[in-house]
Amino acid sequence: MGLLPALDIGRSGLLAAEMGLNVAGNNIANVNTPGYSRQRVVQGAIEPYADGTGVLVGRGVRIRSVEQIVDPLLDRRLRSLISDQRQAATRSDQLERLAGVLSDLGEPSLAEAVGAFFDAADALGRNPNGGPERETLLGAARSVATELNRRNVALGQLQRGADERLVSLVREGNDALQRIADLNVSIADAESTGQSANSLRDERERALRDLAQTLGVSVTEYPNGSVRVAAENGLVLVDAGVVTRQLTTQTSGNGIDGLPLHQVGVADANGGFMALPGMFQRGEIAALLGVRDGDIPKAQANLDTLAASLASAVNAVQQHAAAVDQDGNPTAAVPFFTGTTAGTIAVVITDPRRIAAARSAQPGDNQNALAFADLRTTAQAALGNTTFQGWLATEQSRLGQDAAQAKAVARASTLLAEQVQAQRDAVSGVNLNEELTNLLKAQRAFQAAARVISVADNVLGELMGLVR
Repeated sequence: MGLLPALDIGRSGLLAAEMGLNVAGNNIANVNTPGYSRQRVVQGAIEPYADGTGVLVGRGVRIRSVEQIVDPLLDRRLRSLISDQRQAATRSDQLERLAGVLSDLGEPSLAEAVGAFFDAADALGRNPNGGPERETLLGAARSVATELNRRNVALGQLQRGADERLVSLVREGNDALQRIADLNVSIADAESTGQSANSLRDERERALRDLAQTLGVSVTEYPNGSVRVAAENGLVLVDAGVVTRQLTTQTSGNGIDGLPLHQVGVADANGGFMALPGMFQRGEIAALLGVRDGDIPKAQANLDTLAASLASAVNAVQQHAAAVDQDGNPTAAVPFFTGTTAGTIAVVITDPRRIAAARSAQPGDNQNALAFADLRTTAQAALGNTTFQGWLATEQSRLGQDAAQAKAVARASTLLAEQVQAQRDAVSGVNLNEELTNLLKAQRAFQAAARVISVADNVLGELMGLVR
């Protein structure tokens, strides 16, 4: 073996050590980069050659690749948990807002408004001809109607906010799909020429996680490095460099506020709309659809039931066959409330003298006023044989329990996702202690390779001196 191969061996060692320094330095620089997967140099010995005696002699080292340290199973599980966590967190947030609409923790309170109405009816029963008592009862009735109207508007606003977020999610989902398709092309092109596409792979994984927040997906990688992305119902959304299906919306039905709501689906080959509910079983879209089309309408229907029952019961007393107003006129054709929903209920009476406190023309007759007051403790069939305030307390409790349960699920989902993220970081994250060790190893290898070249150069110099 001559001395010139020793120089080549030293050179290959220098290049390998330099690459090791670069990769370790890049890992350290990206220690706080979200989604970054640490890299390592994969080295391999250059094929030896046989010298004149038939002995195989090594020729140094070469860089085979710079690979990412990733666990595909962990990445897949993390994407799945991200879908669940986002769904649970969104549902918890929406239900907390929904519970707040009917909550009596703030002012004004619907329960207090209903109670004030019956308190005013009690006061009118004690003084059926009192003007201030009639004014108070009329004002309390208006407060009840106002609070029901206000909560109906709040439910409409909550539903509209969920609908608008759905439209935004469709745009964000399509952006993520296009990013994935574009990165598929870039990764396949780079790796087909032997280049490293690790940074592009990290970027694609971030896009996949963004998409997983929107809806549940499955990912399959092709041999050339590109991936196929499918929804949970099996519909392919991205195939290599092509977005095969885009998310889209169309208006379908009206919300509480009377404006159209949006249905979420995918575009067909002609750009038309296809409704595929099976696609949206997980992720933020699933949570918003569930609350917008389920929980909010149920709460609104229950609020309508309360409003209709209250209006019907009060009107039945006001329009009793024997009921008369302060001037002795019958009130059979004078309802107290109009409207049968929380959004339409309103007080019809404008003159407090028209309130029917009596059932005869006798002075001091308070029978009808007492009938108003008795409604406080009267079980209503339409409310499941409970009182108005009892039903309202039950509904508030139901919404509160739903919100608390959703919050517990969200907390558990977050903890599970964090555990898997920690596992993933243990495998793919940057460990500064390890990288500093790698730096020292690369530094020492560089120095040793340089020493090989230096020794070979000195020996060559001495040989040249002998020739001279």
